[in-house]
Amino acid sequence: MPGLNVLTQNREIVTSILDTGWSPVAKFRLLSGGVSPNHLLEKAENIVGQKSCLSCGNCIDACPVVLRKEDKIDLQMHRTSLHLETIVEDSCIRCYSCIKVCPQVDRPLKLLAAKHRMTEKMVHWWMAVAYLLTAGTGIGLNHFRAEWGQSFTTIAGVAHRIGGLMWLLAPILFFFFDRYHFDRTIKAVMSISSKDMTWWKQAFRSLFGKQEAPFQGEYNTGQKTWYIIVLGTMLVLGVTGIMRWFWEDSMSVGTLNTIIMVHVIAALVIDISFIYHFGRKLLVRTIKKVKQILDVSIPFSPVPQEKRQKEGVKELPVAGGTSHNVTS
Repeated sequence: MPGLNVLTQNREIVTSILDTGWSPVAKFRLLSGGVSPNHLLEKAENIVGQKSCLSCGNCIDACPVVLRKEDKIDLQMHRTSLHLETIVEDSCIRCYSCIKVCPQVDRPLKLLAAKHRMTEKMVHWWMAVAYLLTAGTGIGLNHFRAEWGQSFTTIAGVAHRIGGLMWLLAPILFFFFDRYHFDRTIKAVMSISSKDMTWWKQAFRSLFGKQEAPFQGEYNTGQKTWYIIVLGTMLVLGVTGIMRWFWEDSMSVGTLNTIIMVHVIAALVIDISFIYHFGRKLLVRTIKKVKQILDVSIPFSPVPQEKRQKEGVKELPVAGGTSHNVTS
């Protein structure tokens, strides 16, 4: 691979970059071989460094943090990896979209970045499928059991148990297949301090426009709270579900009703949290992108005649009968 040998120390450097909450595209560009010779003029290396940012703006357009903070950036001097770092700072969520779209990052490095959090992402989708299966069948069994036939109720019950087992198995899979990122996640989530209370105060004030939104980077207080809710409800739902599964017939009516109530409350908590999480992560981002598409672009303003004559601007004809202004 150009610019990066398959050595242990290089792997450690790349891993360190990818696990730091900072835009990684500039560092990955420097680790790459630069612009392909097929895309360069002769002696181009004497004009500009092959590893210098091309200001193509791909990383700016792909970054979800920029979408949240700036909506869009059109000025060419701002469409650089350096400006991306200025905007994002430590709010990087480690999605690696900037690396994926950069034309100067070597393909092997892009593949390495894509694989870096593969287990974490697969477990995330595993949990999403497990949740939807468990929630859907659970709601149906609790509210529509009387309207279903016995065979359909049995199938729904089996699917509910399968979804529950998948849900409980998710952290075990994460631990087994990616111990490093599992430990990193648990350590970050459990690092509760007085700063988290300050974060919540700032978040509530920002809802009424009295203060800027708090830090939104990886493992912010809101994200840590989401993880704690998931783990807590996972434990409660798992314990109460297993108790009902194996010992429901031997329980007293009062004990069974208490377990059912705790199970339903925990399910309601995770349902509300999931709806908010889904809206926050997907719907809001999608709405902003759609607004960008529908937004009217800024029209091109031609150079006034007086200024054109004063600065020596000439008009060059182009296809289609229009012209460009060029300063002589």
